Amino acid sequence: MKLKISIMCDSLLLQNSLEIFLRDYLSSYKQCHVVLSDKKRDIKKPIIIINSSKDADIKVPFSKSSLLADLQKIYKSKFKKGNTQHKNTLRKLEKEIDKLTLEFRENLIKTIREFYEE
Repeated sequence: MKLKISIMCDSLLLQNSLEIFLRDYLSSYKQCHVVLSDKKRDIKKPIIIINSSKDADIKVPFSKSSLLADLQKIYKSKFKKGNTQHKNTLRKLEKEIDKLTLEFRENLIKTIREFYEE
């Protein structure tokens, strides 16, 4: 599966550079796996900070090859682990849906039987 990236940078130069380097990985925010940004943002998606500060996940300047290598490494180490939790949450949701579907089916059959028995 190819990493899908959305870019949200205040710096237009950085935004354009990232878009050029990552054009094969770009995606809408809604469909992306991770967001690249030059600052912290209050968003629901995993975010990778890219700037010149010491706290940045990826420091500028960078080359295309170093950027791609860093992105893969960071994504796997920071966010892929949470994928197990996501899968467990989905399994719980699926079980709950199965339970509700079975209850609905049983109630529907009961209602139909009661209707025809009258």
